[in-house]
Amino acid sequence: MKKITTFAVLLSTAVWMGSCGNANNKGDKTGDSTSSNVAKGLKPLTNEKESNQFHLYFDLTNPSATDSSMVYDAKAEFNNEPVGFKVEVLKNIEPGINEKGQADEELGFRKGAVRISSNGAPSDNFVKTLGTLFKLPTDGKMTTNTLDPLVFSSNNKKVDLSNPGTYSFKYFFDNGTGKEAEMFGKIDTYKQSFELGEKDSTFRAAIISAFEGK
Repeated sequence: MKKITTFAVLLSTAVWMGSCGNANNKGDKTGDSTSSNVAKGLKPLTNEKESNQFHLYFDLTNPSATDSSMVYDAKAEFNNEPVGFKVEVLKNIEPGINEKGQADEELGFRKGAVRISSNGAPSDNFVKTLGTLFKLPTDGKMTTNTLDPLVFSSNNKKVDLSNPGTYSFKYFFDNGTGKEAEMFGKIDTYKQSFELGEKDSTFRAAIISAFEGK
């Protein structure tokens, strides 16, 4: 089981949560004023063109339930093109922070508690967008395999997708670089939104590798 310190979990999550509220209000909207028909009505993935720590925002739409999870379409736009993927979230994810405010390594980690999979062209657009934002090469295709990262639940209560709430996570994506791609995430069941954020810029090649399946 991956070891994680209480201080590292709480500090890094708090810093990310504190910064993500304002990040999508900075700068001008990406792209020109004429949106393509398919991207009309979608919110921008990000308004930042340069950042050491990008925050990416999606609307959650088309919810559908399985016996053990909820499945959504995560949608946004970048440069007037739709970007996104499918997100599957397990129901009743256990809290990773106990009543003392400490990380619970036994309950907090769960492989595939949140899964991401391609929904075709918008997902390929997302990979291209990562390359644009990170200034790194991509092959422009998202893997057809499901991404099932190791997930740490940075919450002090069980995740209840049936009621309004905001839940934070830390993701560890497998990839071919030899370095786990670490990202922060947030799911808001009131706003019906999904967010991904960089831990820092050193994971960018690994993030692209994870989404390309390489």
